[in-house]
Amino acid sequence: MFRARRTRYTATVEAVTRIAPRMARITLGGPGMSAFRCDEPTQWVKLFVTDPLDGRAAGRAYTVRHQSASRPCIDIDVVLHGKGPAARWAETARPGQEVSFGGPKGSFQPVPGADFYLLAGDESAQPAVLTIAEHLPPATRGAVYLEVAGPEAEIPVPRQAGLDVIWVHREAGRPKGQALRDAVLAADVPRHGVAAWAAGESGAVRDIRRHLTENLGLDRRHAYAKGYWKLDEADHRDPLASD
Repeated sequence: MFRARRTRYTATVEAVTRIAPRMARITLGGPGMSAFRCDEPTQWVKLFVTDPLDGRAAGRAYTVRHQSASRPCIDIDVVLHGKGPAARWAETARPGQEVSFGGPKGSFQPVPGADFYLLAGDESAQPAVLTIAEHLPPATRGAVYLEVAGPEAEIPVPRQAGLDVIWVHREAGRPKGQALRDAVLAADVPRHGVAAWAAGESGAVRDIRRHLTENLGLDRRHAYAKGYWKLDEADHRDPLASD
């Protein structure tokens, strides 16, 4: 995942907070992070942990949700789906455990001239979506679509005057991503000055990507869409992702 050599940091788990029934916020800190900087929305690190199931080392990419301005620590939000080494590790993570990570990588840059943003993501992309929403200029208008299992999975979101946050709930038994896809395809957006950012299940994001470029007519450079994961596939890489 990292083509270029990245700095490796050591960190200690400082806190594990259940922010939703299936979402844990892992706070990582310690002197080994004193040189780490994460200055832009959507930046991510590759977290290296030991799978509690088989004892093997594994690395997975996670968005940095927050970085403290006063001390060396970051928050990473992990979906507790139980199907991967990092998710299993997060289920059992406790303060005092040591981990390492490389990065950061990735960034988000506002689109010049865009005054309306369409943002969308499921639980896996929720941290990245929210970092964008929190960094947009105050006068920006837009709609933020977040798919979760139900009302119990909604988390407090800082409000920004021009952004509408729409929680999209999945119906029982319906594959993840379909409700988000349907909501985005039905969204009412302006005809001009629109930029979009979407991520989540690969099949749903593929449909969203097509809608953004073909139906809404967005320039591909203004319509980022990436499959963070794919149904029935481990550690998915999206070959069609916009850069």
